[in-house]
Amino acid sequence: GLSAGAFLTVSILHLVKPDRFKKTVTGGVWTAVAALAIGLLALVSEVEKPFQAMILFKSFVNGSSWMTVGAWLLLVTFVVFVLSALFTTDKIADWLGSACKPLGRARAGINKVLAVIGIPLALAVAVYTGVLLGAAPAIPLWGTWLLPALFTVSALDTGVAAVSIFAAAMDRDEGIERVRATLEKAVIGLVVLEAVVLAAFVLTMQGAGADEARAIGLLTEGALGVQFWLLVVAVGLGCPLIAAITQLVASRQKGKVGPAVPVGGAACALVGGFTLRFVVLAAGLHAALVSPAALQAAQGALMLIS
Repeated sequence: GLSAGAFLTVSILHLVKPDRFKKTVTGGVWTAVAALAIGLLALVSEVEKPFQAMILFKSFVNGSSWMTVGAWLLLVTFVVFVLSALFTTDKIADWLGSACKPLGRARAGINKVLAVIGIPLALAVAVYTGVLLGAAPAIPLWGTWLLPALFTVSALDTGVAAVSIFAAAMDRDEGIERVRATLEKAVIGLVVLEAVVLAAFVLTMQGAGADEARAIGLLTEGALGVQFWLLVVAVGLGCPLIAAITQLVASRQKGKVGPAVPVGGAACALVGGFTLRFVVLAAGLHAALVSPAALQAAQGALMLIS
């Protein structure tokens, strides 16, 4: 999610303002590459035979499986992200241009093409995690379209947050203040949207059935309640919202806010995004094989017999 959101953010910035804000764009692209690489390693480590899974054309051949679709999607996306990072980084791009002059002359066009190709791939990766989880019918909590929607908004939120760190702490290019303000406005919109989708997810699951209500109860009032309310809601949504509003108010009043505020708000968004996925996975209880009514009747019969 972080990888997809970061690449999407810097790709839009690069297409709107080519050859500008290079530290922000370069930092965001490499963040996307690193995050996706970690995600791929984590995914491979979960399969029964990790080394065999790395040979995709032998292991992932069932086109009707979401795991197969996702594996190939992640591979193609990773290649595009890596190429974009190489051609975005000046030193590497200059070396490639000196080794192959046509590549040097076509650098701007290559970056644009990679950004255009990478944007839909990033969106697909952001949606994919929720779709994959929804394909597990034994976990009622995940069987709703609201889960892909929630994970997608969270991906965009964390991606914008990661890019805003580079814009606030490293980039001094002319006009970066407007970029920072735009990123903060995006953070506010995404936080509000994520809060709405999260509330809809919780309320929908509470009223969906006994299994869904039991699972969502772990988040709202059970063993995962502290992580959910403190790290997801307060830290992951509340703190970035306050930090973004503080920066916008200060900029309109011609005041200055140190980099600690945007970096701190972005760090909170990353913590909240990670925790959100963790608690949703942890709350994914299997559906009861026997209905509560039948179980109660069986217990009553046993008591009667005894």
